[in-house]
Amino acid sequence: MNPGLSEGDICTYLRSDGAWGFFWVQRIDALPDGRDALSLRKFDTHTAEEVLREHVEEVAELKSLRLLGHFPIVGTRVAEVEPRVIGHLPVREDDLEGYRIWREAFDKGEAGVFTLALQDI
Repeated sequence: MNPGLSEGDICTYLRSDGAWGFFWVQRIDALPDGRDALSLRKFDTHTAEEVLREHVEEVAELKSLRLLGHFPIVGTRVAEVEPRVIGHLPVREDDLEGYRIWREAFDKGEAGVFTLALQDI
């Protein structure tokens, strides 16, 4: 299940510790079992206050922060956190190294997709 997100979306979600986390959607792939795999990268930050789409300066600052490594996760686990799209960052080919490595291994049956809760990754 794809929670209504698109490639390039920057999203925020409420973590179990009450802080707001952020991730970037790089790719969305259909899995053989009918579910979607979302290839995400988390931003290396979290905030006590929610960042909204209209907080243009805060979203711009977020785009300048370091991103953590790529991870593929089933869309149902992403949907559980009810992510909110707050911005967009185009995905360039240079951004997809981790995705390409995973995708090649996945296609060979040598890699899987996370089914853990988003905050546990």
